Amino acid sequence: MRNALQYHIDQVNECVKLAKVDSGWRFAGMDTSAAPSKNCRSMVEVYRLLGVPYFGAAGTIEASALLTRVFKTLDNVEAVGFSGLMLAVTEDQGLAEATRRQQFDIRALLTYSSVCGIGLDTVPIEGDTPLEKITAIMRDTGTMAFRLNKPLTVRLFPVPGLSAGEHTQFESDDLCNCVVLAVP
Repeated sequence: MRNALQYHIDQVNECVKLAKVDSGWRFAGMDTSAAPSKNCRSMVEVYRLLGVPYFGAAGTIEASALLTRVFKTLDNVEAVGFSGLMLAVTEDQGLAEATRRQQFDIRALLTYSSVCGIGLDTVPIEGDTPLEKITAIMRDTGTMAFRLNKPLTVRLFPVPGLSAGEHTQFESDDLCNCVVLAVP
């Protein structure tokens, strides 16, 4: 995987060199994160290739750390942004499917984020989740970010009218429908 990513990094670098000569602009670097999209293959498939039977099974944290290391240690690139593993629940078909199978919860996602690059990303939660619970999960995430000395974000999607375990009905080209997660 690292070799495949490195090949593409090198190709982008060649294009950048040509553009810099012609236009005089300065290239600051690139975010090497594998940005999820519902229109491409799921990162869950990569976990399976690494021997994790399903996302959320034992081995998920180790695989997450390995993938993050790959994204953060590519050669010949000035890494900017998060440059890590993104586990965006509503942007990855495999993660969305894993919510339907109840293979992880929001606390597990927060644990995985300790070795990833992003945090809690595009997580659908109950529309009537009390502010106190949202604040608490944000404080937990902030505490982990401080303790681990790394940025972690929180992008929760409160879904009006839905409770934990119910299916979203997003009408978006960018969002995958999945199960709403509870904030304990």
